[in-house]
Parts: sequence; structure tokens; C-alpha cells
Amino acid sequence: MNLSDWKEAKINAEEYQRSVISENDLEKYDPLHGLYIYAQNQLSILIEQMAVLPPLQKLVDAHIQAEEEYMPSYPPVSPLTYSYFFCWSAFDLSSEGAKKESSATVAIDFCKSQNTDEGLLTLFETMQASRMGIYKHEGKDANYVFLRELITNKSIKVISSSGYTGYSGEIWFVRVLPPPFINTNIDYSVVFTTPYILGKNAHDGSFNPSVEQDWLLYFERNLFKMKVGDRKQAYENLMKYGLSKNYWNEYIFLSYRNYKENMILLEGFPDISSSLPHA
Repeated sequence: MNLSDWKEAKINAEEYQRSVISENDLEKYDPLHGLYIYAQNQLSILIEQMAVLPPLQKLVDAHIQAEEEYMPSYPPVSPLTYSYFFCWSAFDLSSEGAKKESSATVAIDFCKSQNTDEGLLTLFETMQASRMGIYKHEGKDANYVFLRELITNKSIKVISSSGYTGYSGEIWFVRVLPPPFINTNIDYSVVFTTPYILGKNAHDGSFNPSVEQDWLLYFERNLFKMKVGDRKQAYENLMKYGLSKNYWNEYIFLSYRNYKENMILLEGFPDISSSLPHA
């Protein structure tokens, strides 16, 4: 080994670690949210370094193209937030074929070969297994929100990382991350992305956020297109991969209606172009 290369690599590694959120800053967040922020920081470093590898070129090209087209940030610049876009590009954007490789799965395999800390690996794997989902708001208690996912009917207790707690009857389009470790006293999950509140125009021109039946009809029209026999699996595949590579990116971009500092309103349905404000 060239010792000068080793020294340069050590310096670069130390520089990267300085970009990771500090313990003092982590203390400002809910403990579960803080864990995932730390994991996201570490995973971002790995993915950035691996992006130069030739086998990842197709994924990198797709990421760059989507970034240029949708300009992730926050409204009014773009309705695709940084947190949403990072999760999509790291965990959902994947190769074709039976084994869908993402930037995160490649990073995870590398970490396993290097005997990386098991706790950090668990966080990476939990994030990779996550996906966007569509949930009905079914009440709240203090800072906790109770959500029920459409199709799977799974009920979960969450905190919202943006601080938005919403109102009963709303339909949320979000990525929920569960407690990653067993035998802990954490009995809730975290909404890792800024909540997208789904709705449609009412007859008086106002925004109607109670659209559960409309979304159930959307799934009836589209789940069969996933070509998976099991309805639940078809839903999960649709929410993670869409019907095309930029399916959910395009939906968010075209359906944007309005925003506040802690939530974003989306109007319409992906398969009805006339329902989308910017189609």
C-alpha cells in the first residue's frame, strides 16, 4: 500500500465525519428521529463515495437526471423535499431485475464485508426496507398521531418530524420509519418526511382532505398493474417503486397545490391527469 494514499484517505475520512451531525445537535431531536438523522448522515457519506464506481453509473445517472428535473428543496422552489428525495434516491431508485439493487443495498453489503457496527447496519437496513405509504389520520394524543394505512389497514402511533400533527380524516402520503431495535421502550414510529396531505377540489373550490374512498378507488384501478397476485404485496411494490422510475416524483411535482412550513398539500390522483393542478 502506498502510505501517502493511506494518509490522504485518513484525512478524507476525518473530513467526511466532520459533516455528520454532532451529539449536541442530535439532542435537539426526538431520540428515534435523531437515530435516523445520524444514520442518514453516515449513509450519505458512503453513497457519495461509492457514486464514482462504474457498476453504479446507471443509478447515479438516474439520480442526477431526477435531481435536475425536480430540483428537490422545499416549496415554492419544489414540492419534492430534501428528505423525500434522499429516501427515494437511496432506497427506492433501483436496478431492474429480480434483485433490485439500490445505492443503499450496495452500501449495506459493503458495510457487512467490513464488519461495521451492527447497530448502524440495523438502521441502514430498516431505512432500506422503508417506503412511502398512504395513511388515514385517526386522531392524536399530545404530540403523537395515530395513522391507519390504506390497503394494509396497519395502525401505527407516530411522531411527525416536521411538527405537523394534522386533523382526523386527513390522508397522509409519508415515509414512516419504525423503532429499529427490539427490547427498547420506544413504542412509536417517526414520520421521516414532511407530510404530504392529499386532497381534491370541493364544489365550492376549497381543498377537501377527506379522500379515503377516492384513493381506495385509485388502488382498485392500479394494483393489478403490478402483476403481483397478493393485493398487499402489490400495494407495497407500488408505493416503493411506482409504475415507472419517477412515478411518485412526477405525481408530487404535478399535484402540488400549496404548503405551510411543516406540511405540503397535494391535489388529485396519479392516473387522472385532469385532477392534477400542473398536468
